[in-house]
Amino acid sequence: MSAKRFATLLIEQGLLATALLVTAGLSALTTMRVVLTSQEVVVPSLLDRRVPEAGTLASRHRLQVRVEGRRHDPRTPPERIAAQEPPPGSTLKANRSVRVWVSLGPRRIDIPAVRGESLRTARLTLEQAQIPVSRVVEIDAGAPAGEVVLQQPQPGKTDDLGEGVVLLVSRGTRAGDVVMPDLIGRPEPYVQAIFERAGLRRAEVQLRAYPGVAPGVVLRQTPAAGYRVGPETAITLEVSRPEGGEAR
Repeated sequence: MSAKRFATLLIEQGLLATALLVTAGLSALTTMRVVLTSQEVVVPSLLDRRVPEAGTLASRHRLQVRVEGRRHDPRTPPERIAAQEPPPGSTLKANRSVRVWVSLGPRRIDIPAVRGESLRTARLTLEQAQIPVSRVVEIDAGAPAGEVVLQQPQPGKTDDLGEGVVLLVSRGTRAGDVVMPDLIGRPEPYVQAIFERAGLRRAEVQLRAYPGVAPGVVLRQTPAAGYRVGPETAITLEVSRPEGGEAR
Protein backbone atom coordinates (compact mmCIF):
# COMPACT_ATOMS: atom_id res chain seq x y z
CA MET A 1 0.00 0.00 0.00
CA SER A 2 1.39 3.34 -0.94
CA ALA A 3 1.94 6.07 1.59
CA LYS A 4 -0.62 8.26 -0.19
CA ARG A 5 -3.32 5.57 0.01
CA PHE A 6 -2.55 5.00 3.70
CA ALA A 7 -2.89 8.71 4.47
CA THR A 8 -6.24 8.83 2.65
CA LEU A 9 -7.55 5.93 4.74
CA LEU A 10 -6.49 7.65 7.96
CA ILE A 11 -8.31 10.82 6.97
CA GLU A 12 -11.48 8.93 6.06
CA GLN A 13 -11.41 6.98 9.33
CA GLY A 14 -10.87 10.19 11.31
CA LEU A 15 -13.79 11.91 9.61
CA LEU A 16 -15.99 8.89 10.30
CA ALA A 17 -15.02 8.85 13.96
CA THR A 18 -15.71 12.56 14.25
CA ALA A 19 -19.09 12.13 12.62
CA LEU A 20 -19.93 9.32 15.02
CA LEU A 21 -18.93 11.43 18.01
CA VAL A 22 -20.99 14.37 16.81
CA THR A 23 -24.00 12.12 16.24
CA ALA A 24 -23.63 10.56 19.68
CA GLY A 25 -23.38 13.99 21.28
CA LEU A 26 -26.47 15.26 19.53
CA SER A 27 -28.35 12.14 20.48
CA ALA A 28 -27.38 12.52 24.14
CA LEU A 29 -28.36 16.17 24.10
CA THR A 30 -31.72 15.36 22.56
CA THR A 31 -32.29 12.57 25.07
CA MET A 32 -31.44 14.87 27.97
CA ARG A 33 -33.79 17.55 26.66
CA VAL A 34 -36.63 15.02 26.30
CA VAL A 35 -36.03 13.76 29.83
CA LEU A 36 -36.02 17.26 31.28
CA THR A 37 -39.12 18.39 29.45
CA SER A 38 -41.06 15.22 30.29
CA GLN A 39 -40.19 15.36 33.99
CA GLU A 40 -43.17 16.22 36.21
CA VAL A 41 -42.91 18.87 38.92
CA VAL A 42 -45.23 19.94 41.75
CA VAL A 43 -47.18 23.12 41.04
CA PRO A 44 -46.61 25.74 43.78
CA SER A 45 -49.32 28.03 45.14
CA LEU A 46 -49.29 31.34 43.27
CA LEU A 47 -52.46 32.64 44.95
CA ASP A 48 -52.43 36.11 46.55
CA ARG A 49 -49.09 36.89 44.85
CA ARG A 50 -48.35 39.59 42.31
CA VAL A 51 -47.54 38.37 38.82
CA PRO A 52 -43.76 39.14 38.90
CA GLU A 53 -43.41 37.38 42.25
CA ALA A 54 -45.43 34.43 40.94
CA GLY A 55 -43.21 34.25 37.84
CA THR A 56 -40.07 34.05 39.97
CA LEU A 57 -41.54 31.33 42.15
CA ALA A 58 -42.74 29.34 39.13
CA SER A 59 -39.33 29.50 37.45
CA ARG A 60 -37.76 27.91 40.53
CA HIS A 61 -40.05 24.96 39.89
CA ARG A 62 -39.16 25.00 36.15
CA LEU A 63 -42.57 26.35 35.24
CA GLN A 64 -43.91 29.49 33.57
CA VAL A 65 -46.83 31.80 34.33
CA ARG A 66 -49.48 32.77 31.78
CA VAL A 67 -52.04 35.45 32.68
CA GLU A 68 -55.45 34.40 31.30
CA GLY A 69 -57.38 37.48 32.38
CA ARG A 70 -58.67 39.69 35.17
CA ARG A 71 -61.85 39.39 37.21
CA HIS A 72 -63.54 40.73 40.34
CA ASP A 73 -62.94 38.76 43.51
CA PRO A 74 -64.26 39.90 46.93
CA ARG A 75 -61.58 37.96 48.83
CA THR A 76 -58.44 38.88 46.87
CA PRO A 77 -56.87 42.37 46.80
CA PRO A 78 -56.42 44.02 43.37
CA GLU A 79 -53.40 43.04 41.25
CA ARG A 80 -52.93 39.77 43.08
CA ILE A 81 -53.61 36.30 41.71
CA ALA A 82 -57.14 35.14 42.56
CA ALA A 83 -57.12 31.74 40.81
CA GLN A 84 -54.73 29.37 39.11
CA GLU A 85 -54.94 26.28 36.93
CA PRO A 86 -53.63 23.64 37.66
CA PRO A 87 -54.29 24.12 41.39
CA PRO A 88 -51.48 24.11 43.97
CA GLY A 89 -50.11 20.69 44.84
CA SER A 90 -50.93 19.11 41.48
CA THR A 91 -48.25 17.91 39.07
CA LEU A 92 -47.28 19.36 35.70
CA LYS A 93 -44.54 18.64 33.18
CA ALA A 94 -41.53 20.91 33.46
CA ASN A 95 -41.40 24.06 31.33
CA ARG A 96 -45.22 24.13 31.00
CA SER A 97 -47.34 27.17 31.93
CA VAL A 98 -49.55 27.70 34.97
CA ARG A 99 -52.60 29.74 33.97
CA VAL A 100 -53.57 32.49 36.40
CA TRP A 101 -56.34 35.08 36.79
CA VAL A 102 -55.57 38.43 38.41
CA SER A 103 -58.02 40.04 40.83
CA LEU A 104 -59.66 43.41 40.21
CA GLY A 105 -60.77 43.47 43.83
CA PRO A 106 -64.41 43.35 44.99
CA ARG A 107 -67.09 44.57 42.61
CA ARG A 108 -68.86 47.62 43.98
CA ILE A 109 -72.59 46.94 43.67
CA ASP A 110 -74.97 49.90 43.51
CA ILE A 111 -78.32 48.78 44.91
CA PRO A 112 -81.22 50.93 43.64
CA ALA A 113 -84.00 52.10 45.96
CA VAL A 114 -87.24 50.17 45.38
CA ARG A 115 -89.13 51.05 48.55
CA GLY A 116 -92.59 52.37 47.67
CA GLU A 117 -92.64 50.60 44.30
CA SER A 118 -94.88 47.68 43.40
CA LEU A 119 -93.31 44.25 43.66
CA ARG A 120 -93.36 43.87 39.87
CA THR A 121 -91.65 47.23 39.31
CA ALA A 122 -89.12 46.50 42.04
CA ARG A 123 -88.21 43.18 40.42
CA LEU A 124 -87.73 44.86 37.03
CA THR A 125 -85.59 47.61 38.56
CA LEU A 126 -83.35 45.12 40.33
CA GLU A 127 -83.18 42.86 37.28
CA GLN A 128 -81.95 45.76 35.13
CA ALA A 129 -79.24 46.39 37.74
CA GLN A 130 -78.33 42.66 37.56
CA ILE A 131 -79.17 42.22 41.24
CA PRO A 132 -81.06 39.05 42.24
CA VAL A 133 -84.05 39.01 44.59
CA SER A 134 -83.35 36.26 47.13
CA ARG A 135 -86.65 36.38 49.02
CA VAL A 136 -90.02 38.16 49.15
CA VAL A 137 -91.77 38.34 52.53
CA GLU A 138 -95.36 39.53 52.92
CA ILE A 139 -96.14 41.51 56.08
CA ASP A 140 -99.03 43.46 57.55
CA ALA A 141 -98.32 47.13 56.93
CA GLY A 142 -100.23 50.33 56.35
CA ALA A 143 -99.51 50.34 52.62
CA PRO A 144 -101.36 49.13 49.51
CA ALA A 145 -101.14 45.43 48.74
CA GLY A 146 -98.02 44.51 46.78
CA GLU A 147 -96.05 47.64 47.71
CA VAL A 148 -92.45 47.24 48.87
CA VAL A 149 -92.20 48.66 52.40
CA LEU A 150 -88.61 47.60 53.19
CA GLN A 151 -85.56 46.22 51.39
CA GLN A 152 -82.42 44.60 52.71
CA PRO A 153 -79.61 45.51 52.02
CA GLN A 154 -80.52 49.18 51.99
CA PRO A 155 -80.00 51.25 48.80
CA GLY A 156 -76.43 52.33 48.06
CA LYS A 157 -73.07 50.79 47.24
CA THR A 158 -71.93 47.54 48.81
CA ASP A 159 -69.09 45.04 48.33
CA ASP A 160 -71.04 41.98 49.42
CA LEU A 161 -74.59 41.36 48.23
CA GLY A 162 -74.83 37.85 49.63
CA GLU A 163 -77.57 35.83 47.96
CA GLY A 164 -79.47 38.93 46.86
CA VAL A 165 -81.99 41.50 48.06
CA VAL A 166 -84.81 40.64 50.48
CA LEU A 167 -88.05 42.54 49.86
CA LEU A 168 -90.76 43.05 52.48
CA VAL A 169 -94.11 43.57 50.74
CA SER A 170 -97.39 44.78 52.21
CA ARG A 171 -100.36 42.41 52.27
CA GLY A 172 -102.64 45.43 52.08
CA THR A 173 -105.51 46.44 54.33
CA ARG A 174 -108.24 44.05 55.44
CA ALA A 175 -111.73 44.69 56.69
CA GLY A 176 -111.59 45.68 60.35
CA ASP A 177 -107.93 46.66 60.27
CA VAL A 178 -106.88 49.88 61.99
CA VAL A 179 -103.60 51.75 62.31
CA MET A 180 -101.92 51.16 65.64
CA PRO A 181 -101.77 54.50 67.54
CA ASP A 182 -98.92 55.69 69.72
CA LEU A 183 -99.83 54.48 73.20
CA ILE A 184 -96.61 55.27 75.08
CA GLY A 185 -97.30 57.30 78.24
CA ARG A 186 -101.04 56.57 78.30
CA PRO A 187 -102.83 54.81 81.18
CA GLU A 188 -103.42 51.13 80.55
CA PRO A 189 -107.20 51.17 81.30
CA TYR A 190 -107.65 53.96 78.75
CA VAL A 191 -105.69 51.98 76.16
CA GLN A 192 -107.69 48.79 76.74
CA ALA A 193 -110.90 50.79 76.29
CA ILE A 194 -109.58 52.03 72.91
CA PHE A 195 -108.95 48.46 71.81
CA GLU A 196 -112.43 47.40 72.88
CA ARG A 197 -114.11 50.21 70.94
CA ALA A 198 -112.01 49.41 67.84
CA GLY A 199 -113.01 45.73 67.95
CA LEU A 200 -109.48 44.58 68.82
CA ARG A 201 -108.57 41.85 71.26
CA ARG A 202 -107.54 42.84 74.76
CA ALA A 203 -103.80 43.43 75.05
CA GLU A 204 -101.52 41.19 77.07
CA VAL A 205 -99.90 43.23 79.86
CA GLN A 206 -96.37 42.78 81.19
CA LEU A 207 -95.56 44.77 84.36
CA ARG A 208 -92.12 46.30 84.68
CA ALA A 209 -90.56 48.52 87.34
CA TYR A 210 -89.67 51.94 85.97
CA PRO A 211 -88.47 54.53 88.53
CA GLY A 212 -90.06 57.95 88.22
CA VAL A 213 -93.13 56.73 86.30
CA ALA A 214 -96.54 56.38 87.91
CA PRO A 215 -97.97 52.84 87.98
CA GLY A 216 -100.26 51.71 85.19
CA VAL A 217 -98.60 53.72 82.38
CA VAL A 218 -97.72 52.14 79.03
CA LEU A 219 -93.92 51.97 78.59
CA ARG A 220 -93.71 49.93 75.38
CA GLN A 221 -96.10 48.51 72.81
CA THR A 222 -96.03 45.70 70.26
CA PRO A 223 -96.84 46.20 67.39
CA ALA A 224 -95.34 49.68 67.19
CA ALA A 225 -97.31 52.75 66.23
CA GLY A 226 -98.13 52.96 62.53
CA TYR A 227 -98.59 49.23 61.94
CA ARG A 228 -101.97 47.91 60.87
CA VAL A 229 -103.68 45.60 63.34
CA GLY A 230 -106.85 43.58 63.12
CA PRO A 231 -109.22 41.68 65.44
CA GLU A 232 -106.87 38.68 65.51
CA THR A 233 -103.63 40.61 66.02
CA ALA A 234 -101.82 39.81 69.28
CA ILE A 235 -101.00 43.05 71.11
CA THR A 236 -98.58 43.30 74.03
CA LEU A 237 -98.17 46.25 76.40
CA GLU A 238 -95.34 46.79 78.83
CA VAL A 239 -96.81 48.73 81.77
CA SER A 240 -95.16 50.33 84.81
CA ARG A 241 -95.99 48.47 88.00
CA PRO A 242 -96.58 49.90 91.46
CA GLU A 243 -93.50 50.20 93.63
CA GLY A 244 -92.94 46.87 95.34
CA GLY A 245 -95.42 45.14 93.05
CA GLU A 246 -94.60 41.88 91.31
CA ALA A 247 -93.77 41.64 87.61
CA ARG A 248 -96.10 39.56 85.48
